[in-house]
Parts: sequence; structure tokens; C-alpha cells
Amino acid sequence: MPRVWLALLLACLPTVATAETLLDVIRMAYDSNPTLRAQRAELRATDERYVQAKAGYGPQVSVSAQYGVQSARVQEPASFFTPATTTNYRANTGSADLGLAQPLYSFGATRAEVRGAAATVAAGRDALRQTESQVLTNAITAYVDVRRDRKILQILKDEIVDLTRDYHETEARQSAGQLSRVDLAEAQERLLLAQSQFELAQGHLDGSVAEYLDVIGESPGELEAEPDLLAIPSAVDQAYEAAEHNNAQLSQAIENERAAREAVNQAKAANGPTITAKLDAAIAPVEPYLPRQYDQNVTAAVVFSMPLFTSGMNSSKIREALDEDYRAELNIEEARRGVIQLVTQAWTQLSAARRAITIGNRQIEAETLSTVGNRAEEQSGLRTTIDMLNAEQELADSRVTMANSQHDEYVARVNLLAAMGLLQANFIAPGGEVYSADEAFKRVRNIGSLPWEKVIAALDAVGAPISQEPKTSTPAGGDVRPTNLPALPAAPTAR
Repeated sequence: MPRVWLALLLACLPTVATAETLLDVIRMAYDSNPTLRAQRAELRATDERYVQAKAGYGPQVSVSAQYGVQSARVQEPASFFTPATTTNYRANTGSADLGLAQPLYSFGATRAEVRGAAATVAAGRDALRQTESQVLTNAITAYVDVRRDRKILQILKDEIVDLTRDYHETEARQSAGQLSRVDLAEAQERLLLAQSQFELAQGHLDGSVAEYLDVIGESPGELEAEPDLLAIPSAVDQAYEAAEHNNAQLSQAIENERAAREAVNQAKAANGPTITAKLDAAIAPVEPYLPRQYDQNVTAAVVFSMPLFTSGMNSSKIREALDEDYRAELNIEEARRGVIQLVTQAWTQLSAARRAITIGNRQIEAETLSTVGNRAEEQSGLRTTIDMLNAEQELADSRVTMANSQHDEYVARVNLLAAMGLLQANFIAPGGEVYSADEAFKRVRNIGSLPWEKVIAALDAVGAPISQEPKTSTPAGGDVRPTNLPALPAAPTAR
């Protein structure tokens, strides 16, 4: 019953276009996957942090105004010489104030904030690359999962056809007295086992179709064979080298450390002087009840300020920023070890899968010959029914194993490319339109900029605190990369 509901659900979903090749699926996932599109939006929001930080170089202008109505009643009590009087006063009053503040020097605080925001933007781009790599990995895996499960289903369907024929032949020969009821029961048992495996395989296929639908956005049509992806390096050291230069997770950790280092500089700059040019213009009534009489005031000043004592607040913020930077340095090493693990796992899985395919091809050739021979000898009485059934089942099992090995070999290649940082749409699916994070950043980076901004930035760099870059990301114990990995076998020529 659940399979019926799944079929009805898939039938009701829209299928605008059927992606028949893996490259079509990759481009479709790249253009429409909601996780990837959300990460692009998050990066565009991160770009605005740079604009906001750079605004610290420019002036801040504010205006305030108010308008009101005042009324008053003044009563004079009667005296011996004058009667009691009541006087009503009414006036419209308004005031306005215009303030302008232009930072001239912040002891490098603004500079550190801008540089930290730039590092945060770079880390955001690496996060987008990581998300893109994961989405494409999921898309390719979903594609090959469906193809594998369809292939296994066809193998089991062919086995059921053969076993059904064997069962009918055994039944006829048992009726003629040539075989026993035990032989018939054995043929029936193998047929029922194959039918049970077929039902399980159908369930696996339904699950793979659902995963494909989730990642790609539509149900799969007829899927063509997977093409070769980028070339895999022949030596594992080349894979490690590529990963250390291109892996997005490691690059993101490095950029996060740079942002944390600038946060240290910003915290240190809080102890330094700041210089600001200010202009203030105000207008207000002299007396509320004197119409059209206003005081006008214009003040221009250069304000110098510097903290002398903060009760340990600034020192605490510096220590906090230093610890955060140290944590970011350790995250670099953690990411590096994680990348090494990913490369190592993908390399060993790829090596094992290729060796399994080579052995599996020879095994299928031998078992095909054995199955044909067992069937012929069973007909002539030289082999028992169970011998023939065992040979047919072993051949079907080997074909299923081969389908799994071919699937695992391709997925391992994908995982290795992802660990190396090369599983990107512009590399594996060239020709399509590629989202440009740099173009999106250029559209906003100079919004609000003024001509004298570079001058203020140059002044702010004078005497600014500068933290040293980490000396190395290699742990005290030395390189943790394994050195005894086997050489990668050649890729199988036939799939």
C-alpha cells in the first residue's frame, strides 16, 4: 500500500522537463535547488556587512525638528487699585537641529572592522562553494542511486523469469516421475526468494526516486549512463595538495581566522584616540510667544577623545577577542584534518571499488559459463536441480554486487572531487550560466562611498594595531596524512 501512495504522489507532481543526462541534472540542481539558492541569498546579506563597515569612513548626518502649539491663560487677581484680569496667550513654536559628524581617525578601529568584514565575505563565498559542492554531490548520488536500483531491479526480474521457467520445467519432470517433490520444492523456494528480493529492491528504488525528487525537484525519467567527470589524480599526494588549496571548508576556516584576527585589532583600537569633525546648526524660538523671533546657532569643532580608564572593560574585550582568534586558529587545523580524512576515505573507497569491479567482471564471466554448463548437465542428469539453482542464484548475486560496485566507484570519484574542492558546476558542467558571487558583491560594495573615503582610510591606518598571522597550521606532532595508501587502480573501461 505505501508504494501505491508513493506512485500516486509522483504522478500528481509536475514534471516540466525530463533530465535524461547527468549534466542536465547537475544544471537543474544548480539553478533550482532551494538550499543552494538560500545560501546565495545569505551571501548577499553578508556582502552588506562590508558596506556597513565601510560606512564608518564617511560622514553621518542627522536632522531633528519639532513643531508645536502652545497656549496659556494668565490670571491676575484683583487688588485695591485694579480689577481682576485674564489674559490668553497662544503661539506656534518650532525648532530644528542639523548635525554632521565626519570621523577622521579611529586608531584603526574602522580599518579593522572593514578588513574583518571583507574576510567574512570571503568566508561566506567559501560557505557557498561548500554548499554547492554538497548539493551537486547529493544530485549526482541521487542520479546514480536511481540507475543502480533500476539495474538491480532488472537483474532480479530476469532472474525471476529464469527461475519461473526452471520451476515449470521441474514441475513437468516431477509429474513425469523424473524428479522428486524435493526438487520441485527447491525450485519453488528459489523462485519465492527471488520474488521477495524483487519486492525489497522495488522499495529501495522508490526511496531513491523520492530522494531524487527532493534534490532535483522532479521525478526521474530515462537516465543515460553517467559520463566521466574530471580526471582523478594518479597519486594520493596530488589529491591532498589539491584539497589543501581548493577545499572550501578549509578556506572558510582560514578566512574566519582572519576575521577573528581583525576583531582583535578592533578591540585593541578601543584604547586609542579618536578624532571627529563635527558641525551642528540649530534654530529655536527666543520666547514661545514672540512670533518670528528665533535664535540661530552654528557650531563647528574637531573633537579629540581617548579613554583613560574603563574599569577593565577594554582589556576584557581584548582577551576575549584573542581567545576567539586562538579558537579560529585551532578550527583551521580541525578543518585540515577533516579534509585529510575525506580525501583518505574517498581514495580508499575508490581503490576498493575499482579492484572489486575488476574481480567482479572475471567472476561474472566464470559464473555465466558455470550456469550454462550446470543447466545443460542438469538436463542430462549429471547435475542435481539444486546445483543448477545455486549457479543461477550466484550469477544473479554477482550481477547485483557488480551494480553496487560500479555505483560505489562513481560515488567515490564524486566524493574525492568534492574533498579536493573541484566539484563545482563550472568545472563538471561547463557551458551553463554560473552564479557570480563577485558580481553580486561589486553591485553593492561602493554604494554610499564618497570621494574622500580613501584619504580617511589611509589616515586611519597610521599607528593602527596589527596582529600577526598564524605561523603555521601544521600541528606540533607533524603532518597527519597517511603515507601507506595503495596506488589507485586504473578506471574500469566498461560500466
